[in-house]
Amino acid sequence: MRSYAVLIAFCFYVHDLYGVDLDIEGEFEFELRSFFHESFYDQARNNYASISSLIELGIYGDNDKHALIIKTFVRGDSGDSRRSHGDLREAKYRYVNGDFELTLGVDKVFWGVAEFVHLVDIINQTDFVESVDGEQKLGQTMMRASYVSKIGTFTGFFMPEFKPRNFSESDGRPMADFLVDTSREFYQSSDGRNHHDFAFRYNNSFDVWDLGLSYFKGTSREPLLVKENLIADLIVPYYPQREQFSVDIQATLDSWLLKLEALKQSEVSTNIGRLVAGFEYTYYGIFHSFSDLGIVVEYMWDERKLEAPTLFNNDIGLGLRWSANDTDSTVLLAGTIYDLETSSMALFLEAERRLSNQLKLSFEARFQISVEDQDRILYPLRNEDFLRLQVTYYF
Repeated sequence: MRSYAVLIAFCFYVHDLYGVDLDIEGEFEFELRSFFHESFYDQARNNYASISSLIELGIYGDNDKHALIIKTFVRGDSGDSRRSHGDLREAKYRYVNGDFELTLGVDKVFWGVAEFVHLVDIINQTDFVESVDGEQKLGQTMMRASYVSKIGTFTGFFMPEFKPRNFSESDGRPMADFLVDTSREFYQSSDGRNHHDFAFRYNNSFDVWDLGLSYFKGTSREPLLVKENLIADLIVPYYPQREQFSVDIQATLDSWLLKLEALKQSEVSTNIGRLVAGFEYTYYGIFHSFSDLGIVVEYMWDERKLEAPTLFNNDIGLGLRWSANDTDSTVLLAGTIYDLETSSMALFLEAERRLSNQLKLSFEARFQISVEDQDRILYPLRNEDFLRLQVTYYF
């Protein structure tokens, strides 16, 4: 936290010295989480409260050709020790000159088009203690250079260090019926966290089609969880090297969105194919109102099937997204994910609504309706149904 304060003080110094534009904005959030079942561990609770802040500070000069942007995140939790944490989401210098853009520092990058799982999104590590759905990401140190040409945008990435995934301790939730000992993490590369990763991406739009082609070579962001022989319920994360080729495509056809993410990855001497494909159809002005209703259907596949170390290996995702299109930006998303291999089923509900220009209320609920014991990813989480309520203040 001291380094964050030094960076912010430096930004104000530069602003006063050179008279460049200075913007500061952020949010404070109060959160309550409630779990319906007892945990596998005595240290864990059923109810947690926490406070978090996300602050962004930007210095812009020379018609936005130069920019320094810093975004810090910190959370304090009443009982979850690993969830009390901070992260430098962004701390970057950005230079833009016509069709060329250079970014140096810590940044976040998003790839993909799918709703239920962001298959090709590999640059940033998942902030696993913040959200189990993979939506929250840790900042990644990188050098990124982009060039916009007549035939599309070309972007290259160099990442000199790696951030491992964070996992809850025995006092945190959601928690599986085993512990992940991050202190014993190990890597395929002898460079460990200092391995140099590379990526390249091409993207362009052709009429109704949006296309992204990507290549990644480096440390996998998805650890393999390996059982420690000395202790029965202790698991350690192993980070192999991965080479990945991927494509993401989206077509916009009136009320239809057609989506595809597919990849081929080489990891631990195996070549693996994975994909997610589906559509979203939106009914505009339902029942002669201002609101819209979207239907989302996606199929998720991994050729390893039940041996896959991920949740989505042969699954169908179904969702309904209702947007009120009112002044309070009311949105509701409800859905289910059904495993075609094990017949396991999970339900989720997400909703948000603005209470004022500076306040927003958010709600999330996740339930396991049926979990079969052969589902080796979902079964260890069978007791982790929960509700989450958040009130966010923006400034």
